Amino acid sequence: MNRKNRIIVIIIFMIIVFSLLGIIIYNNLTNYSNVLKVNWNIELQKKSVEEVYNASSDTNFHGDGIRYHVFSYKNEDEIKEMFEWSLEEKETIYYSSYSESINNWLSEIKVTKENYPDYSNCKYWYNKQDDNSEIIILWDNIENKLYIVESFL
Repeated sequence: MNRKNRIIVIIIFMIIVFSLLGIIIYNNLTNYSNVLKVNWNIELQKKSVEEVYNASSDTNFHGDGIRYHVFSYKNEDEIKEMFEWSLEEKETIYYSSYSESINNWLSEIKVTKENYPDYSNCKYWYNKQDDNSEIIILWDNIENKLYIVESFL
């Protein structure tokens, strides 16, 4: 094989390797479980949950906006142990209750009412960050669903 052919083979090989690396990196960065881990230090057990619905606002360069994900789950024990769940709704940064926050956020991203959580069946977990970003996670153990709503500022 002459020098020119070797250079072409090396270039093709490098293109394939960089393409595969790009795909792997993109999949890891866009995987919602990884996003939760990076932003909130929350780990979803990928084997136990399956995403059944999601919606989000158009995010800008900084990732600001609203994200909504609904998961069905297989193992209730893992969900039960994720957080100290509360039956009581509390005030958030901008609203008087979790459900008021969620209703406003979901309305903003045009989620249909049939995809809203049934608050009467839910337990709650809430967290906020210094930049006023918020997350509310709802656990509906009747429907075996986990709802995650985030507002990033």
